[in-house]
Amino acid sequence: MEVEAKPPSFVPMPQHALSFQPQGVEIVLWRVPNSGPWRDDLHKSYPERHLGNMGALRLRELQATTEAMDALLGHDAWHLTHDPHGKPCLHCNGSTLASIGISHAQLGDDTWAAVARWNDRQHLGGVDLADIHDPRISRVAPRVMGDEELERWQGQEAWAWAAKEAMFKGHGPSLDYRTEAVLTQKTTSPSGNQGELQGLVRGEAWIGQWILVNSRLLLVWSCEP
Repeated sequence: MEVEAKPPSFVPMPQHALSFQPQGVEIVLWRVPNSGPWRDDLHKSYPERHLGNMGALRLRELQATTEAMDALLGHDAWHLTHDPHGKPCLHCNGSTLASIGISHAQLGDDTWAAVARWNDRQHLGGVDLADIHDPRISRVAPRVMGDEELERWQGQEAWAWAAKEAMFKGHGPSLDYRTEAVLTQKTTSPSGNQGELQGLVRGEAWIGQWILVNSRLLLVWSCEP
C-alpha cells in the first residue's frame, strides 16, 4: 500500500505568522517564490496598471500583495487604485479605504509583501519591509538621517530607514526625512526579534512596532495613539 508523501515540515508557508498579534491593526505577511507559478488575474486587482510593461520582479510584488490582500479581506472582490501622490486606495464592497498599508521586499529568491489595515480607518498608518543587510541602506543613510540620528543608529540604520518609510507612507508626500521624520527610540524584547519604536513626525509623537523575520527581514508599522 502506497502512502502519500507529505511535504517536509520545514518548507516555509506562503503566509508568515507574526510572533505576536498587533493591537489596532491587522497585518498579513506573505512570501512568493520568484520561481513559482504566475497568477493570470492580476489585472482585476490593479485596473490602472499596465502590467504588460512591468518587469518580472515588479509583477511578483503585485502577486505577493494580491495573495496577502486576499488573506486579509477573506475574499478577492477588491481592487487597488492610487491617489495623485501614489498612496494606495482599496476599493471593496462599494467603499474606498485610504488607510491601507503596503510594502514589498526582495529577500534571496523570494518576494515578500506586507499589507496592513488599521482598526481606526482614519489613522495615518504606514508599514515597511526592509532587508537589514541591504547595503543600499547604509549608503543612503547620510542623505536621509541627520548627524544625531547617524550617530545614534550606527549599525541599526535599517530600523531608522524602515521607520521613516512608515512615517512617510502615513504622513507624506511632503515629508523631509532628515528633519520631519526622526526615529528617537528603539526598544527590544527579551527574545531579541521584536520591539517598539518612538519618533517624531513634524514634531508630533509617532509610535511604531517592529518584528524581525528570519533574522533578516524587518517589518515595521505605525501604531494608533
